[in-house]
Amino acid sequence: MDDYRAIAEGVAADIAAGRLRPGDRLPPLRRFARDRRIASSTAARVYRELGRRGLTVGEVGRGTFVRAAAPAAEPALAEPGEAAVDLEINFPVLPEQPALLAKSLEPLLRPDALAGALRAVGAA
Repeated sequence: MDDYRAIAEGVAADIAAGRLRPGDRLPPLRRFARDRRIASSTAARVYRELGRRGLTVGEVGRGTFVRAAAPAAEPALAEPGEAAVDLEINFPVLPEQPALLAKSLEPLLRPDALAGALRAVGAA
């Protein structure tokens, strides 16, 4: 049943429109379910979906609150530019990938660059 997603979308729209503001407490799960005439299990799925979207945060013993700020969007499978890249478990998955990888490794052919790239990275 995807009805919980429609309800979650409605709550998300209330947040986007400012009808629910950061820090506002959502009603307890059972009251939310009773007010909308849905099962408690459906209400729980709504709250989980809102949390999954980063719109709410639950605090044990306190309740569920609208998040103060949207979570920072991070690109998938990205590392910060200054982070070391661990190639230990890297393996080609596409036919053209070895050629692309070889081209990108060409700058490492300098002994000083290669020495730096092969240096062990300690635990931080």
